[in-house]
Amino acid sequence: MAKFSKILVPLDGSVNSIRGLNKAIDIAKVSGAEITGLYVFHLPVVAGIKYTQKMKDDVQVKAAKAIGPALKKVKQAGIPFKYKMTGGNVGADIVKTADKGKFDMVVIGARGIGAAKEAFLGSTSHHVLHKAKVPVLVVK
Repeated sequence: MAKFSKILVPLDGSVNSIRGLNKAIDIAKVSGAEITGLYVFHLPVVAGIKYTQKMKDDVQVKAAKAIGPALKKVKQAGIPFKYKMTGGNVGADIVKTADKGKFDMVVIGARGIGAAKEAFLGSTSHHVLHKAKVPVLVVK
């Protein structure tokens, strides 16, 4: 197995993102890698949209629901864990974070809670698989 030191795991609170996290934990145990959980909240491409405090609070609640259980699971496994939150286009932000953070690998669930539930991979995992410059493991 290749040696990984930094693994990025997008988290959205879905069962599939937890499957991805579980696989990342397995890889981290063998390679000694650190896992970074990433929560990306979708920002619509509408010019001039103003975010209210309620919208910001809602994002914080959703992020906590996605990151909290992941943090507990990774800590119980004895793996170093960090987390990040960003907003924008979900797939593009995952790729950008992987590149800028110099991650060795992205481990992503095949489908999250996006609108394309009927798709084989899901639009986000498909985007990351084809655009990331690092190895991507898509977990079904």
